[in-house]
Amino acid sequence: MGPQGYDMDMDPAVPKPQPQSVPADQSQRKVGVFMLEDDPTIASLVQDAVEMQGWQFIHRSTCASAVEALKSLKPDIVLLDVNLPDGEGFSVCEALRRELGLSTLPVIFLTSRGDPTSRLRGFSAGAQDYVTKPFLIQELVARIQAHLAIKDREAALSQELLKTRLHDRVRQDIMDMVVHDLSAPLGTVKLTLDMINSRGLVTDPAYVRYLKSAENSLEYALVMIAGLLDLGSGTVRVETHPLDYPALVQRLQKMFGPQFEIKKVSLVFEVPAAGFRMVSDQTLLFRVLANLISNALKYSPAGGRVLARALQAGTGLRVEVVDGGLGIPAAEKEAIFKKYHRVASGPIPGSGIGLAFCRMACEALNGRIWVEDVLPQGSRFVIELPSL
Repeated sequence: MGPQGYDMDMDPAVPKPQPQSVPADQSQRKVGVFMLEDDPTIASLVQDAVEMQGWQFIHRSTCASAVEALKSLKPDIVLLDVNLPDGEGFSVCEALRRELGLSTLPVIFLTSRGDPTSRLRGFSAGAQDYVTKPFLIQELVARIQAHLAIKDREAALSQELLKTRLHDRVRQDIMDMVVHDLSAPLGTVKLTLDMINSRGLVTDPAYVRYLKSAENSLEYALVMIAGLLDLGSGTVRVETHPLDYPALVQRLQKMFGPQFEIKKVSLVFEVPAAGFRMVSDQTLLFRVLANLISNALKYSPAGGRVLARALQAGTGLRVEVVDGGLGIPAAEKEAIFKKYHRVASGPIPGSGIGLAFCRMACEALNGRIWVEDVLPQGSRFVIELPSL
């Protein structure tokens, strides 16, 4: 028997820890195991087991020396005794977390104090594990290995998250740059088309139709760019005025009429009953409906129909855009409103921008948007907006 009733012998029924080979890519740096323990016999036993694994063993015997050493050392795991000549290991663990900023460093308490109060105090101080003396050295090594594996997995996940965030940031920066660079030339094209129309420079009916189609496509491109700019900034400016819904419908019909005609899909509008009045942002609502109608056209089969129905809902407005497409899988109904999200099984590629903008705009208007299934096939996008 060792000091303080500690069993120095390993359990013969349990295999002894075997030396572990160090992979080539880790040969320049060994795993560091730091131990705070004032009993030299226990420290020596743990040192032998640690070094058999190919790890580096670092030992201190007082709280003060441990805290001082940990200011500069970067171990991979820490083993702490509780009863020490100059204090308790709990304070060292708290210093690791609060003063030294080592919030993710695994800590295992290794102590003869196994009462529930001490255990709870250890975990409250920030420990991941608590082993009572006497202990099996094989169990201690197994616990160290387990916590090192958890630490490695968390580090890998953190790196992956960092890469994802950097990727998203680069994508956003590139998109912002492209959008900014596109705005000016597209604005110039719009002015040119307006000038051609206003001066009657094109008289052939066929070319007039082509010109109108170009204007409509350009207007939708400008709507998309505005959505990209809003998503990039994370905010939407709201300007409230009395809503003129029939005028909004006329503008949507002008924009999308030729496209629906080409695809042989009918576009039907139902407007609120006469006398309906509410205050909202007409331009913002137009942009939302333009995105929803464009999506509905994209997924509607030839010969199908898209219905944009507007109903009075109390003092507010409910708008439904219904298509006869393939529908949205149940698992995707919320995710489709997230920026850059696209339905993985969808047959038609998208940017993942339009619906994210619609959600942001509806929230800015104190409203909400969601999608429902339509039987036997199709989707119903629903907007509910209050009067502002």
